[in-house]
Amino acid sequence: MSNREPSAAIVAEAKAKRREPPEDAVFEYFKSYDGQQIRFARFPASTVINPKGTIIFLPGRTEFIEKFFEDIRIFNALGYACAAMDLRGQGMSYRPHSDRGKHFVRSFDPHISDVKALFDKALEGKMPKPFILMGHSAGSHVILRFLHDHPGYVEKAITVAPMVRIYLAGTPAFTVKALSWGMRHLGLGASYIAGHTSFKEGRWGWRKKLTHDDDRFADEDYFVKNKDMRLAVGGATYKWLWEALKSTDKLNAKGYAEAIETPVLILQASEDKIVDNTAQTAFAKRLPHGKLVVIEGAMHEILKEKDEYRAAVWAAIADFIVLNNASDTEAL
Repeated sequence: MSNREPSAAIVAEAKAKRREPPEDAVFEYFKSYDGQQIRFARFPASTVINPKGTIIFLPGRTEFIEKFFEDIRIFNALGYACAAMDLRGQGMSYRPHSDRGKHFVRSFDPHISDVKALFDKALEGKMPKPFILMGHSAGSHVILRFLHDHPGYVEKAITVAPMVRIYLAGTPAFTVKALSWGMRHLGLGASYIAGHTSFKEGRWGWRKKLTHDDDRFADEDYFVKNKDMRLAVGGATYKWLWEALKSTDKLNAKGYAEAIETPVLILQASEDKIVDNTAQTAFAKRLPHGKLVVIEGAMHEILKEKDEYRAAVWAAIADFIVLNNASDTEAL
């Protein structure tokens, strides 16, 4: 381990307390561009005299702020303030469908506007700069689109298993598009896609596609069952799938990646069966300041993986941003 990475003591404490919010956490709501309530949280690392900046987390599909506590604790211990936001349609942010269990969106565009509102209303002038965005999967997708549409807000971005395209397991993309288009036009856009259901505890069939770590995988169920059932969201609907496919087409359009000037770290799970690694790799090559790091052996939920995979994640982050100043090393 280099002296720029978090110490074993910091990592161990964050793991042990990953189901508890940091003591100075503040959970609030802001009104987005359209008046809808979006949930966010600030983790100011209030014991740090001169914070090094703020890491802002965006969760993946079905996820919520609480799932990032482990990494928020590590960043706090390293002198960074943190913030996080529940994407609309999940967590405890506004949901556009009357059935809260269905993951339904009208478009991915409001996600981009929500992130801008987060900066403008909840972070600017309230949290220390520089700002660094960090997300997982669909949250990382939103980050990439935000960087394109709103340059200058952040210094860097860390994207974990970003949804550049959805993994289709060999099914032709036009077939999936035709199915989702057809279901919408039959009035079934709010129906669950094949294999998806309302929220269920356990979901061990899914675990085999997400992480090798059973204990960390159970974190999501813990928060839903023991903290607030409103955090739960079920499977994706055909409308969500249609909008995700449209948004990934936009992301992969000619000139789109090339217009993103912000330095971006892409952390790729070599065993991912949720998002398309080939598309990720191609996208990374098109970024003017992109860096691709493959986490060998990891599955899609890299931040919920076993310790050895997470160690590789933190080594990559340490190479991308200055985690520790030389004067900090002894304290770590």
